[in-house]
Amino acid sequence: MAQTAHKTEESGFVGAVSGMSLADIVQVKGGNRYSGCLLVEHLSNSGVIFFRDGDVVHAEQGALSGEAAFYAIMGWVGGTFRSEPKVSTTSRTIDQSLGYLVLEALRRMDESGGALQGRPPHASGNAAGAGDIGSRLREIAEVEQALVMTKDGAIVGGSSYQDELLGASGLYLAHFAGQLGSCFGFGDLKSATVHGSERHLFLFDSRRHHLCVSARGDGNVNVIDSEIRQVLTKKTGN
Repeated sequence: MAQTAHKTEESGFVGAVSGMSLADIVQVKGGNRYSGCLLVEHLSNSGVIFFRDGDVVHAEQGALSGEAAFYAIMGWVGGTFRSEPKVSTTSRTIDQSLGYLVLEALRRMDESGGALQGRPPHASGNAAGAGDIGSRLREIAEVEQALVMTKDGAIVGGSSYQDELLGASGLYLAHFAGQLGSCFGFGDLKSATVHGSERHLFLFDSRRHHLCVSARGDGNVNVIDSEIRQVLTKKTGN
């Protein structure tokens, strides 16, 4: 494991779940209502993020603590992580919601040209096609955002911090829906929808990619789903 982590440090955070960004991992921990410690290491630096029932309550990195430590850790490019569910803390230096913390961390990285620009490029031979289908989906009145990502969470084409958040949500939905399908014998994931009051999340699966679509919550989820599928049937290839 140590040798594998060393070899892949420059391409992302590795551990029990590989190929995911640290933002993805933190959000999955939150969705799973994880309690414990996430130990993150990058080159000669190390930091810890403490969770309590899915909320980030404390972080430490060098002389930093609280939100400052959390943002410092999130800004690292590559590294390794390890979950320690039996390690807890009585300190509470962070009161912000997980969604706010991740969004703010990604915003800071985006503005500083740090980790988001320093991460390995997501471009592939499908980048142009992904941009085309995304632009066509955004022509649907209720659709706010659309992106294509690989099965390990790499966004095809360029990405903003909004894309990172949508991609992390889509990856978690794929994982959760896959578990439900396995438990109830439904077979492999083909599509999944989360119906929310503020926005809807749609996930469509292909052999190599996921398509994630976010739409306004005031739209009819069945109508939006039908319009998305109409766009997809006009798209050739994968």
